Amino acid sequence: MKYNPILWAVFTSRLKGGLRGLWPQEDLNALIGRAKPIYRDLLAKVEGVSDANPMASNITMSFIIIAVWLASDRKITPPQMSRAMEHVVAWRPLRMYYGTIDMNTQKGIDAFGRMMHKNADWAAVHPEDTDTWDFNFDETLHQDGFYYHFTHCPIADFCKKHGYEEINPVLCNIDYKTMALMHAVLHRDHTVAEGAGICDYWCVGDKIRDPK
Repeated sequence: MKYNPILWAVFTSRLKGGLRGLWPQEDLNALIGRAKPIYRDLLAKVEGVSDANPMASNITMSFIIIAVWLASDRKITPPQMSRAMEHVVAWRPLRMYYGTIDMNTQKGIDAFGRMMHKNADWAAVHPEDTDTWDFNFDETLHQDGFYYHFTHCPIADFCKKHGYEEINPVLCNIDYKTMALMHAVLHRDHTVAEGAGICDYWCVGDKIRDPK
């Protein structure tokens, strides 16, 4: 996959802010410097997912987390990295981008659904992306919100192949953070990363107290 210098610069700048107090201040720039070639190497190893894939950003952003973690010789713990990610998702442009969708409204649910179906439709007509996510929808399972699931995750597959499974919880937890930006709560029972064979996403507006 291609290296995007703008994505790298913006994401690592926010991540450095989140790592302050968790990593020696004088070594933060050096840490990011060590992570950059690791990141580019990780991207070069991706197979079966192209840059044109609308889900590709999940990989390019997740791999920054993996690269920084590896650059620390895995000394930054997954809980610490999750705390640092709070600073990343608090970035105002990101909050504004995701905040345009309000999952408490039918309009917001429909907009989110269209986005997911668009990703699924892209995968269906691009079989050359052999390792992409598979979308499975069930509109009858719940009355509230929007539900879908995957039975394959290329990020979890990559981490298992290369021995990075320890960092998987951080990557999976990003879903909770991004859903919160859309005024929603993610209800999830299983992930592929933990060996369950399914990543389930039941996304419900955060004002709904007893979702069904």
